[in-house]
Amino acid sequence: MGKRVLQGMALVCAALMLAGAGGRPAHAQPNAAEQAVYTYVALWVTPRPQWGDIEKFYQDARPTLDKLVANGTLVGWGNARAFVHDSSGFTHANWITAASFANIARALDAVRAALPQPAAFAGSKHEDLFLRATIHGEKPGARGTGMLWVAHYELRPGQTEEFTRLFETEIKPLFDEQIAAGSILSYSLNFEAVHTGSPNGVSVAYVLPDAAAIDKFQAALAAYETKRPETGPSMEAAMNFAAHRDSLYEILSFGQK
Repeated sequence: MGKRVLQGMALVCAALMLAGAGGRPAHAQPNAAEQAVYTYVALWVTPRPQWGDIEKFYQDARPTLDKLVANGTLVGWGNARAFVHDSSGFTHANWITAASFANIARALDAVRAALPQPAAFAGSKHEDLFLRATIHGEKPGARGTGMLWVAHYELRPGQTEEFTRLFETEIKPLFDEQIAAGSILSYSLNFEAVHTGSPNGVSVAYVLPDAAAIDKFQAALAAYETKRPETGPSMEAAMNFAAHRDSLYEILSFGQK
């Protein structure tokens, strides 16, 4: 059972995401070494004939998003297409990450002013997430394509701080090592800043440079698991593992500060 928890994190997409980021509830103490970041995630259910329209919009938005990173409004952005389709029906995701609510709003206004919204958006089922993360890491200047995997968990009541502590002390060092090794490009432990889902929900999202990096990260995880066999059971005790779900996306483009 404990092994499954660590494997879920190893295989974890918003963004979202997804390269997404998120945060912890107000009662938890932030990590003083890292500034909290906010991520706005937009999820879409789009008919296949309209995929090209949405993906062209993503491509056309890149210069505006890059400028927003360059001037400090954003710390990252990305867009992606579902690689594994699930019952939610979501086919696409896009996200922006910033150090404040205000900068998220400024970035959305800038993109909307720069480009007309494609008609495909108007006719698509849509859902937004607003996440906050105080535990996160990234390779500076990374950009391009890749894979995004997000592991969704449901924590047991009263276990948020314990789970966060375990992630920071036991899992974060592994993620940091894998960023240095090039197997992952960013990661974040995400809680909803605007609660539209379960109040006990948490997600771990990270970006990988390609599919081959998933295999490399799994190998690193297996080695870590051998050294620290107690970590998985400790984390599982803080969650309802039966509620665990993963999302996997193919990143069409992304950039980060």
